[in-house]
Amino acid sequence: MKKIKLCVIGAGDHARRFIYPSLNTIPDLEIVAVCTRTAATAQAAARKYGIPRAYTNYREMLEKENPDGTVIVGPPSLHCQAGMACIERKIPFFCEKPSAPDAAGAETLAAAARNAGVFGQVGFMMRHAAFFRELEKIRTTAGDPVYGTVNYLTSGPYRHDVIYGMPGVEDSAFLHRYLLVQAVHPVNFATALLGRIRSIDSYVRFSGAEDLVVEILLEDHDNRRFRVLLHTLVAPGYGNLRFQSELFFADRTMLFTDGFDRLEWNLPDPSQNASLRGWRFAPFGDNNERMGYLGELRFFCDALRSGAPADSRTSLDDCAETMRILSVVQQQFEERRAARK
Repeated sequence: MKKIKLCVIGAGDHARRFIYPSLNTIPDLEIVAVCTRTAATAQAAARKYGIPRAYTNYREMLEKENPDGTVIVGPPSLHCQAGMACIERKIPFFCEKPSAPDAAGAETLAAAARNAGVFGQVGFMMRHAAFFRELEKIRTTAGDPVYGTVNYLTSGPYRHDVIYGMPGVEDSAFLHRYLLVQAVHPVNFATALLGRIRSIDSYVRFSGAEDLVVEILLEDHDNRRFRVLLHTLVAPGYGNLRFQSELFFADRTMLFTDGFDRLEWNLPDPSQNASLRGWRFAPFGDNNERMGYLGELRFFCDALRSGAPADSRTSLDDCAETMRILSVVQQQFEERRAARK
């Protein structure tokens, strides 16, 4: 198997919890350099993960190391800027979601990569999670769901301007930041089960300083529909409180997920011994395996080895479409607020 040389940009909390531990389990892979804004942080990451070299300038790192690929984990502005630097040097890259601070930036990055023939992948881990792999198997016989819902409940606070380095505490800035930090995941999950979106409608409600409810209704050109409901509330720290989805198929198959741990489905065939089937995903490995962090990075490394991704899952174009939907939600909020004045 071809050995891959990777550079990593970023060593924050998310990278330390999910990215480095996942990369360290992938065979025939060497992280040759790490880059962060400060020398002390970069050197600490290099010591902890056995990385030979540390940098504070990612452009210098890319020039000197000329890696097979780069992993970028930081705020959206870094994803876009460092992604462009990779494209200029024809280096494939993986960046965490979202790929840019707004839809225009995501589309620009995707177009630049497409024109340069550079592979870029975005970290939508749900599309690589254990439950999604099983869902893909069920879709081979049941087809795409005709209707679906996903409930995504999270704890905040998100109103202050520390998250993702995106300033502003007013409602518009709070909503924009929350859409990029949290809504981007379930919306991307929904679009993975739909065709080209033709209709977007949304409902946004603030209650109190931090509580926020967002409902997004999506419909594709084949009249398949998906409802995404998000709610954030004040609670100590940050975290996902609940992720549940319900999918309904034309052949009467029904499928239910509970977090990243359980999937159940109801088959339309009455001759089945037990119509309700389900299992727990413990045999599928640790938390990084079940939630998709390891799967997404394996997918990226496989693309580097083969020279091309196996499919278009979680591509830069895919992210740009998700960001376009979120920009419509933001625009609808602004228009309705202006109409009420």
